[in-house]
Amino acid sequence: MRFISWNASMRFRDKIDNIFPFNANILVIPECEAPEKWRGKNHHKDINQFLWFGDNLNKGIGILNLNDDFNIKLHPSYNKDFRYIIPLIVTGKQSFLLFAVWSQLTKSKFDSYIGQIFLALKYYESLLKEPCIIAGDWNSNKIFDHIKRVGTHSEVVDFLEKVNIKSAYHHLFNEEQGLELQPTHYFRKSKSSPFHIDFIFASKTLLKQIRSLGIGTYVEWISLSDHMPIFMELNFE
Repeated sequence: MRFISWNASMRFRDKIDNIFPFNANILVIPECEAPEKWRGKNHHKDINQFLWFGDNLNKGIGILNLNDDFNIKLHPSYNKDFRYIIPLIVTGKQSFLLFAVWSQLTKSKFDSYIGQIFLALKYYESLLKEPCIIAGDWNSNKIFDHIKRVGTHSEVVDFLEKVNIKSAYHHLFNEEQGLELQPTHYFRKSKSSPFHIDFIFASKTLLKQIRSLGIGTYVEWISLSDHMPIFMELNFE
């Protein structure tokens, strides 16, 4: 199973051609426009399912299923208070829960960004016992722990570790949170301002099935977005 998470920085309909060569099954795309904005594009025939959540048709979060090996549906426990942390049921050769994430500023800065993720995961704690993937633009890193929120990045990492969920990148590359060598975001597209703020977390059972994980390079992707895509392949037999 091939999985991609990428904040496409809007107009994904004009950028999806860059993703197709990776033959992904499932995409999580923050800053994706609504399906209604894709009129006139031929790519709908390549998309088996297109789930979208947002208030602005130009900028929501899209979850795309590119073939019929899997089926994706919204989990009945979805709480709109956590608008952009979305639990989904994925069924196929191997079934799991997928939490699509696009962390943002809310009306209260105290529960914005990682605070929103912290509260959402506490709310969905009972679901985390099942095999799951939590992926998207977290807008968060341990280096921002000093910012006062309801929960810090480190607290979220510790909370997830207690239920056997870890960052796939840190697991595979044996790097510490906050000391990542591969950026996922370049502030204002500047190569001199790299950050690692996009993540794929996965349950221990799924971590064991990872064949490969990679992050797009600045040279190849910066013209398309200030975020780099994360590519993950799992061995689902």
